Amino acid sequence: MNIVVEFFVVTFKVLWAFVLAAARWLVRPKEKSVAGQVCLITGAGSGLGRLFALEFARRRALLVLWDINTQSNEETAGMVRHIYRDLEAADAAALQAGNGEEEILPHCNLQVFTYTCDVGKRENVYLTAERVRKEVGEVSVLVNNAGVVSGHHLLECPDELIERTMMVNCHAHFWAA
Repeated sequence: MNIVVEFFVVTFKVLWAFVLAAARWLVRPKEKSVAGQVCLITGAGSGLGRLFALEFARRRALLVLWDINTQSNEETAGMVRHIYRDLEAADAAALQAGNGEEEILPHCNLQVFTYTCDVGKRENVYLTAERVRKEVGEVSVLVNNAGVVSGHHLLECPDELIERTMMVNCHAHFWAA
């Protein structure tokens, strides 16, 4: 008898989870604005980090980009500056046209700062974070995206690569926070 009751309880919980998921899908919460906030993105030189940086730039965030590769980090910053120029031009055009219907986001001092930082080294993270606090200010949003992928099976990796992977993919999250 107990198994039958448990079956119905589990079935009810599963159905209730589907109902809640459907409700959340239909009634979406309002998105948080990051306009004018300082957003730090680690691993911003390529891949998902670059995509995060571009999306946060479109949403008018002040960006702080960290990557171990200075050149690719600067390439991302160049793309962000291009987005900022387009946004400022669109704002100026909307103001000249006098479109009262369009919502113009408040003008923020759109800037991007780049720092070369190896998040796998604790001291490097602490020093770079202190520089960011002094030069930019307190960080509002942290997207800790930096990561190492070996491309090998774990047991086939040399010890140094395993240690590096753990430092960047696990320990760095604690250091950057």
